[in-house]
Amino acid sequence: MATTAAAAAPVPGAIPAAAPAAPSAQPHPVPDKCTNYKNHLQEWTQRNDQKLPAYNTESKRDHHRLEFRSTVEVGGERFQSARNHSRRKDAEQDAARVAYEILVTKTVNDDDHTDALGLIDQGVVFCKSILHEFAVKTKVDQPTYSADHPEGVSPMTLFVSSVLFAGNTYTGEAATCKKDAEQKAARVAVKSILATKNTCMHQIVRSKKELIIAITSSGFNKERGVVSQENCNAPTNAITPIKFVPAGEAAGLTADQGATNVPEDDPCAQAVSGSEKRKKHRKV
Repeated sequence: MATTAAAAAPVPGAIPAAAPAAPSAQPHPVPDKCTNYKNHLQEWTQRNDQKLPAYNTESKRDHHRLEFRSTVEVGGERFQSARNHSRRKDAEQDAARVAYEILVTKTVNDDDHTDALGLIDQGVVFCKSILHEFAVKTKVDQPTYSADHPEGVSPMTLFVSSVLFAGNTYTGEAATCKKDAEQKAARVAVKSILATKNTCMHQIVRSKKELIIAITSSGFNKERGVVSQENCNAPTNAITPIKFVPAGEAAGLTADQGATNVPEDDPCAQAVSGSEKRKKHRKV
C-alpha cells in the first residue's frame, strides 16, 4: 500500500505541468512542453525584429535562505517572474515563461489566424516545406510520410498519405500521385497547428504569403487530380497526318491539294531526270 501511495503522490504535482498539453483532443506539437523558455523568447524577438530580452534579477534573504526574482524586458515591456526561486536560472526561466505566453497571445489575433488558414487552403505546394521549417525552428523531429492505395476509392484517387509528426498522425485527402498526397497530409498537420494559434507556424506561413498568392493568381494548380472539362476536351499532341499520293496523280494536284513541289536543285529531282535521259538514250 505504501508503494501505491508513493506512486500516486507525484500525480498532483504533475497536473500543472500537463495542463498545457491538456488539449490532447486537439493533438498538436507546441513548444510549451519545453522548459527552456529563454530560448523560445529569444527566437520570438528575432522573428518579430525586436531587441533581445534583457534580464534583471534581484536576490534577497528570507529566513537565512537566498531567493531570486527576475524581470525581463522585451519590446519596451517588462515581465516579472510569478514567484521567488532558489536559483537565479529558474527565476529567469519563469520570467521568460510569463513574457512568452503573454506575447504569443498578443501576436496571434483572429485576423492573423483566418488569414493564415486562408493561405493554406489556396494550395498545397508549400505545405511540406512549411512543416519542415516548423520542425527545424521548434527543434522537433522531422515528419515522416507514408502513402497507400486505399480500397474503395475512385480510379482517379490513387494515393492517400499520412504524416507522423511530434507523436501525432495526420491523414490527408486522396490524390492522383504520391507527391500531392504527401502535400495534402502536410496541409492537415499545418492547419492543426495553426488552429492552436502557434506564433512560430503563423510566422512561417506569412513568410510564404507572396509566393502562394503569386502561384494562385497565375492559375498554376499543384493539386493534380482536378481536371477541368475544357482541358479534357482539348486535343493533345495534335499532328497533321501525312497524305501519300501515287506518282501518277501527283502531277495533276495543285499545291493546295497536297502536291509536293520539289526544288530544282533537289538531289532526288536531279536523279530522276538523269534516269529518264538514260532511258530515252537506250530507245534511240
